[in-house]
Amino acid sequence: MRNVAFSPEYAQRYESQSKILFRDENRRAKEEGCFANGYFLLCESYEGELDGEHRFAARYSLFTPNHDLVLSYDCLDSEHALSEMISHNDGNVYYIFRRDRFGFSVFNLNTLREHRYYSDEAFAKDSDFIWCGAEYYADRDTLFVVGHMPYAPFEVYEFDFSDPMTCVAFVPEDALILTLPTVDFADEMEDFRDEYINWGEENIYGSALLASFEDIAEWFAFVDTLGSRKTAPSYYMPSTPFIAFRMSDGIPVGMIEIKHELNDYMSKHGGHISYSVRPSERRRGYGKRMLAMVLPYAKLLGHSKVLVVCHTDNEPSRRTILADGGVYEQTYFSELDNIYNENYWIRTTPPGTAEPSQANIVS
Repeated sequence: MRNVAFSPEYAQRYESQSKILFRDENRRAKEEGCFANGYFLLCESYEGELDGEHRFAARYSLFTPNHDLVLSYDCLDSEHALSEMISHNDGNVYYIFRRDRFGFSVFNLNTLREHRYYSDEAFAKDSDFIWCGAEYYADRDTLFVVGHMPYAPFEVYEFDFSDPMTCVAFVPEDALILTLPTVDFADEMEDFRDEYINWGEENIYGSALLASFEDIAEWFAFVDTLGSRKTAPSYYMPSTPFIAFRMSDGIPVGMIEIKHELNDYMSKHGGHISYSVRPSERRRGYGKRMLAMVLPYAKLLGHSKVLVVCHTDNEPSRRTILADGGVYEQTYFSELDNIYNENYWIRTTPPGTAEPSQANIVS
């Protein structure tokens, strides 16, 4: 996808939309947010109409710990704000943020240079992926970004981030995308379920009980109830299940599910996250990548760390958890399952990342 963020056409549209949204009569409240590295944001919010659509916008100012202004920018859609500090392998710290609805920007805090990205597809259709959060994983030089298409479920993408000041969104040959189950994937999910059954596996971990549904339509209806405590069945914790698709061929290679909260049983035996890779796609590192990709979403849910559980005799799962930063807590014996489980905690922000300090957000 071509980057049009530096084109005259994009600049003209960005400027015209800014003039409409950032009028005095649209001004609302001011907020301040601090990052763990001492930088802080001053946010002046606006609320107005743009092309017949109600829109929340914001004017941001980024300051150093010494209160020096280093960056000012307008975000044309602040309802799903993206502002992350990332410590990169190259020794620099980068500020990742959105100026507009569909693109993203990278600001080098050392050189004060900014790189902007806006895909030509988004510019042509005025519809693309809305960025909501990002995490950088140094071992892969990969940026995992969580967000959603307009009026569609949350998704997680992975992008190359080896050169932040020139990066554009492109799809590596083995790239994955996490997306919520929809009925559009009925055929793929039937094949996915049947493969486990044919391999003699009764449980599909991280699949929201997929194996127990013969009618795939009923499973999709069940998944739709899981988003909140009000709609989820009494026997099931509120959760978000994701399908991991390989983008090159559209094959679902695995599933991963994150619980929004834990009860006493899940805090010992189930944890926040469960996952599985379909039998024919194992030993390719997909489990590690799926687990890493879901962490930004867990952070959006408000989890600073998540609990992941594996059986003591499941060495591949243990290696996956440790590879994604898991820290061992304890081992429990489950009388219900007659098995020992190991509990690990994983931070939702990778080590070395300058993460926001939510306690310092004030109005």
